[in-house]
Amino acid sequence: MRKPFTPSVVPDGGLFISCSSHEERCLALVRRWGDWKPNHALLFHYDDENPRREVNHRELRAQCAARCPITELMFHEKDAVASFRENGNAIKDLLTQFSGTRVIFDMTVFTKRHLLMMLNWLDDFRCWAKLFIVYSEPEDYEVSTYLPLSFGISGFEQIPGFAGTPDSSRPLHLLIILGYEGERALATYEQVQPIKTTLVIPNPPFRPEWAGRTEGFNKNLITRLGGQSVLEADAVDPNSIREVLRQVFGIESNRSDHAKVVCPLGTKPQALGVYLYTKDAVDPPAIIYAGPLRHNHGFYSHGIGRTWMLVEPQ
Repeated sequence: MRKPFTPSVVPDGGLFISCSSHEERCLALVRRWGDWKPNHALLFHYDDENPRREVNHRELRAQCAARCPITELMFHEKDAVASFRENGNAIKDLLTQFSGTRVIFDMTVFTKRHLLMMLNWLDDFRCWAKLFIVYSEPEDYEVSTYLPLSFGISGFEQIPGFAGTPDSSRPLHLLIILGYEGERALATYEQVQPIKTTLVIPNPPFRPEWAGRTEGFNKNLITRLGGQSVLEADAVDPNSIREVLRQVFGIESNRSDHAKVVCPLGTKPQALGVYLYTKDAVDPPAIIYAGPLRHNHGFYSHGIGRTWMLVEPQ
């Protein structure tokens, strides 16, 4: 699902989970939440050096502290798994303390690896039936040429909490959800060496005028594999990518003829859609993360676009 966010759809109270970033849109929800007051706020603070993020973190903290008690947790993205384990007891305590309330999860600026681990954690703690997931788009990206969001590949890993090494008795099918990081996508394809590959581009993208950007950033890989390998999924609606996964790998209750690997380099709502498929799959795909060697700090989003409710209790 996806629908425009309004404060009226979120009941008072609950546990609010968010994260700061150098991107201004990390503040979208707290600037738009009207009179809503959570019971408690859990704020993650990444440790990479970025003065712009520190400014945004101070505003995020102040906005939340004016309404409720807060808990801040440092997250070391370069050692994400160990960092997540270090935070485990604090997260567990908060989810236990507020087990009878709603959870409002603003996933806007979580890294994809951290996001997927958080979704798995919330699911394990039976939060799904009381979970609101909110996402804010960027207004635009600071881009005039096809410069990638990151450079190089620091390594590959399977995201903990999901399927293990793909079954070697079956041919390997790799699905890459493409974004603005063509170098990482091409390196992933060359590292995995699949028998079959499916590429997914965003259509529609966040903005109509962004059409063709993803194809431009991934021209080399698309040319190498051919246009017949390319499918489309909505950039915002997580159910769109879930339907693509069903089309490619089969419905969640079936076992595939292939061992399956997914690399989500596209939008965060698409990463959420991967989780929605994987959580119910009896033969789930492995989810891999290709870490960048360094980020392109001159090419990030600016401004705050639309805010969406992507998941809410039924």
